Amino acid sequence: MAYITIASVRRTSGIGSSEISDADVKAIIDECEPQVARYYNTSFTPKEIIEERDGNETLRLVLRRNPVLTVRDLYIDGTQEDAANLNVYKSSGKIELNDNATVSTFKSGSKKIVIKYHYGRLVESSTSTATTAASTASTSVSLAVSSITDFVDEDWCEIYGMDGYRELFQISGTPSGTTIVADQLVKTHLSGSVVVKLEISDIFTKLMNIFCALGMVARIVGQSYTDIVGYNLGEMRVQKGEPYTQWRETAVQLIKERDKIMATLRPSPIVI
Repeated sequence: MAYITIASVRRTSGIGSSEISDADVKAIIDECEPQVARYYNTSFTPKEIIEERDGNETLRLVLRRNPVLTVRDLYIDGTQEDAANLNVYKSSGKIELNDNATVSTFKSGSKKIVIKYHYGRLVESSTSTATTAASTASTSVSLAVSSITDFVDEDWCEIYGMDGYRELFQISGTPSGTTIVADQLVKTHLSGSVVVKLEISDIFTKLMNIFCALGMVARIVGQSYTDIVGYNLGEMRVQKGEPYTQWRETAVQLIKERDKIMATLRPSPIVI
């Protein structure tokens, strides 16, 4: 369970442990979470990929996965190009060679370009701080920050500032005092840059909870065939639950909410 919990699914569905066990709810969650990520063609945690591409004799290239959070390494026709010499457009996945690049174009030819980068569909959380000194491009970079409150080891963060540079890093080690250690930075960053923890959007966790709740409702209906739904006492008829009618209405409401959310979201494009 990477994004949602047994408790959050139970709150959404209204189904307690006496009807469906925690183990079965976990199984439903484990099935649902990757299906949502696959449907939207993305990852909800930063994912590293090494992509081989044909060159196009221009200074621009659109990567297959987006949003692009950072480019860590780049080879053009077998020669390493400093990733700092790229302009990265996060949302579109476009990268451009800037004026400092040692070559002027992505040279043409089959699989001439090899790129290592991270992508993922994440949002900024409420946990943020600011750097109090400029940082360098390197591995295991110690960032001097104004506060380390709510930052922990292995958090994924983004750093950006008035220099126009934006990139992803993962915290390496438990933050201490006024220092956060970034696993790798490919660009230098000015003092006063923002450091913000990234997280999955609430809208996607809500959608996952709804999908799981629908699975649980289907399970309840499927296992209710032996339930007593009513009986007669003379001229009186006593109803005892009739779970299908009740859960059908629950399913209808969940489906409406699911469809409303999905109408506002679009899968990330994949460049072939």
